[in-house]
Amino acid sequence: METPSNNDQDRRSEIRVKIKAVIPFNILENPDRYIRTTNPMSSIFKQPEYSLELNENDPLEAFLIQLDTKLNYLIDLLSANIQRKEYAYQGLLIDISASGLSFLYSNELEQGTVLEVGLALPAQPYGLMDIAGEVVRCQARTGGGEGEYKYEIGLAMTDIRSDDRENIIHFIFQKQREEIRLQKEVF
Repeated sequence: METPSNNDQDRRSEIRVKIKAVIPFNILENPDRYIRTTNPMSSIFKQPEYSLELNENDPLEAFLIQLDTKLNYLIDLLSANIQRKEYAYQGLLIDISASGLSFLYSNELEQGTVLEVGLALPAQPYGLMDIAGEVVRCQARTGGGEGEYKYEIGLAMTDIRSDDRENIIHFIFQKQREEIRLQKEVF
């Protein structure tokens, strides 16, 4: 298998998809206050002992395995077996790439503000990603239909596990395939 070049990595990190999801976060006084959760969510689940190649050939089996994983996650959440951070603030995620994200928020955030974010992508079985980032853009919104959200915040990811970044890239390509499939069905 060929290793992607730096140029390929750069291109992959800049591809964005639109998404709407709640995004919890904390505002940090300085970057040194960021502490990554000790147990990443992906380590909670035991890796399946069956071949993933089998899942690609049988969509029903893949769906049932994903459903089982999500149910296990929900049971763990309800029984409070998962250590997780408490987040004081909440925004509305509107787009994401492997190097950053944009979200809507009710208050203005200064450029350079450091945030710790709990990112949970829809349709991903492994839960919350613990990410640190720096505000690179804060624009007042004009109009819009998202109620109390008055600002669009651009966040550059400064500390993210490589597995989490790869999961984001996988999610982006999955969303792009879905969009292409829907466009083909329309025509």
